[in-house]
Amino acid sequence: MNAVKSVKQDHCANSELMYVMEVFCQMINHCIGLGLQNDITSLKKFSAMFYHELDGYQIYSRYKLNAISQACRILSIRKRAMKKGIIPASPFVRKLFLISCYGFKINGRFLTIPVGDRKYVNIVLNHHTATKLTGAEPRAFIITPNSLSICIRKEVQEVVAESVIGIDRNLRNVTISTQNETIMYRTEKLLSIKENTTHVVASFKRNDRRVKKFYQKRLGNRRARRVRQLLHKISKDIVSRAIQSKSMIVLEDIKGIRKLYRKGNGQGKNYRRKLNSWSFYELQRQIQYKSEWEGIPVRFVDPKCTSQLCPICGNRIQGGRFHSRKLWCGNCERLMDRDVVAAMNISYKGWSGFFHPRGLSVEAMRGNVDKLKPLILRADGSNLQIKK
Repeated sequence: MNAVKSVKQDHCANSELMYVMEVFCQMINHCIGLGLQNDITSLKKFSAMFYHELDGYQIYSRYKLNAISQACRILSIRKRAMKKGIIPASPFVRKLFLISCYGFKINGRFLTIPVGDRKYVNIVLNHHTATKLTGAEPRAFIITPNSLSICIRKEVQEVVAESVIGIDRNLRNVTISTQNETIMYRTEKLLSIKENTTHVVASFKRNDRRVKKFYQKRLGNRRARRVRQLLHKISKDIVSRAIQSKSMIVLEDIKGIRKLYRKGNGQGKNYRRKLNSWSFYELQRQIQYKSEWEGIPVRFVDPKCTSQLCPICGNRIQGGRFHSRKLWCGNCERLMDRDVVAAMNISYKGWSGFFHPRGLSVEAMRGNVDKLKPLILRADGSNLQIKK
């Protein structure tokens, strides 16, 4: 299978690159205007009708195709928002950037980009970027005035899993269950980072919309970087454990959980704000791309009853009256942590679902081959499995 990820580094664009980025963004805005006038979001239809409209821009034709692609992407996002009942303003690209998947080369420690009239710009790659590019195929690049991101791809052979790592994601911790142990990563610091940022933004009293917007954006970016870094450490440790033990990673399929914390569900605004700022998908995204790069399979299971059944005997367990995070199993006579129980059950679901699938298989029906007698169908007993 093909694994894809991106490598990012800082750099300072020169005047030639700045000019190309300005022209590129002008083309995108021009294409957005044409798409709004003619109600077109299809790349094929747009290219056939309006590619000649970009002849006046002095830039390589390969960048024109990418500008049309970016404009169609923006218009399709706007169209999806309108289907949901949201009426967005007309889109407009303000930040300078350049994206392309044609014509660039990696020459040792340099990224060579054509800027027109047989002129090229060489960008020095740092040690980290050059190391990541070793053994991988560069597919595309994105350049802004201050950063460079290169998309790379490589062929990976999926690891034949020998065990399972179940992961239970919660607001205050991330718990994993392996074959030999259960590990809990504390994530209360993520909550404190988000709460502190919210309080600092709310304390801004200056009645200037532009300054307030800039202030909120700077604090929001800082919060996102800190959260992403903490989750990077957790996901890196989980994937390294999966590589060492040749394990499959199993996660809960909790897509759509945000619908539980909408306004009008009878919950307080502070509770809804806390749950809606839960970064469960960011951890999933990091685990997925890192595992894919190493050939570790990632699977999803139904989260139903993962915190209600005993992982030892399978009976329903009860919550303690004085310990909300502790569960009591009357059959095993054990008091267990709710998150540990969920992680163990997720691991067991992944093991039983992807290693030892249970239940009756599709019955293979056979019939008598004598054409003179009526056809009698019967099940092939060799293809049956008894569910215990």
